[in-house]
Amino acid sequence: MKVHVFLSKISSCFSKLDKQSFRREFRHAFSIATSQNNKTLNEQEVAIIQRLAAVIQKRRLIIPSTLFLECAQPLNYIGSQMMVFFRPFLTFFFTPAEYDLLQGILEKRDGIERIIEELEKRG
Repeated sequence: MKVHVFLSKISSCFSKLDKQSFRREFRHAFSIATSQNNKTLNEQEVAIIQRLAAVIQKRRLIIPSTLFLECAQPLNYIGSQMMVFFRPFLTFFFTPAEYDLLQGILEKRDGIERIIEELEKRG
């Protein structure tokens, strides 16, 4: 009952939002399902992943990188936001546009998994 009162108070603050659409949006905000838009990567993103895997392979760090990415996979969104913060310091290997693309890949729920798959192909 308290949740219903809480939702009605919040929905009264937003005139365009009715109770059903608010509930739908609230459920979506905390969903763990992957949408189709979030799952597909475009050609530029795939090229960036391949370039990142090539840099890792060149330095012979495939196994440590894979282990690190497996451990950090639940924190992919937080890591992508940290990349925004450290952007001025970390654009050494990539151009700023490519860095932004890589940061966008990490925002996607399936992004780290795709990087791990590319590393496993090379290892």
